[in-house]
Amino acid sequence: MKIYFFGPPTSKAKQTQAYETVLQLLKKAELEVFSNQEQTVLSEELSVIEQSGGMILDKMDAFIIEGSTPYQEIGYFLAYAISQKKPTLYLCDKSSQAKSVLKYLRTQKAPKFFQIATYGGKTLEKELINFLQFIKAGKIKEIASLKFTLRITPSIERYLHWKTHNTKNTKADFLREEIEKLIKNEDNYQKFLSKRE
Repeated sequence: MKIYFFGPPTSKAKQTQAYETVLQLLKKAELEVFSNQEQTVLSEELSVIEQSGGMILDKMDAFIIEGSTPYQEIGYFLAYAISQKKPTLYLCDKSSQAKSVLKYLRTQKAPKFFQIATYGGKTLEKELINFLQFIKAGKIKEIASLKFTLRITPSIERYLHWKTHNTKNTKADFLREEIEKLIKNEDNYQKFLSKRE
């Protein structure tokens, strides 16, 4: 899993220590970590993307953004991560001056894949571990973003109506869930996916 950590430039020792804690914990979790805080040797795949003018951020699976220090690029990363529907953790030190941003973010209806956490002392590691468990536990569903037209018979339509009647699921949601179950239980496909990673 590829994860991008963004922290604004800082000269504060407390902030620098927080950045180091984040990077160390992500590396311990054996994730591919990319950050504006350190130089990263890009894989061949990412090098090709960068050389061709593509965005490496598109290949990230999740984002962690440290927003304790006001910095204009934070807004860009937040908007980008949310627009790409990527799991995102927005971190802010409890003693930070950026409380107005936190207050605003908490009043908005945030997507399920977007988390906000404040930290102080040793709670930073706890918040990071919670986020990583959230990602790895599969609680984040892939967002349906591709349209697909399917013509069905009247008997299939009757079945779908019967199956979803008096439930909160739509017919499309029901079909998506059934296909996801098939994918999860298809051993050959799972082996194919593991070879690609």
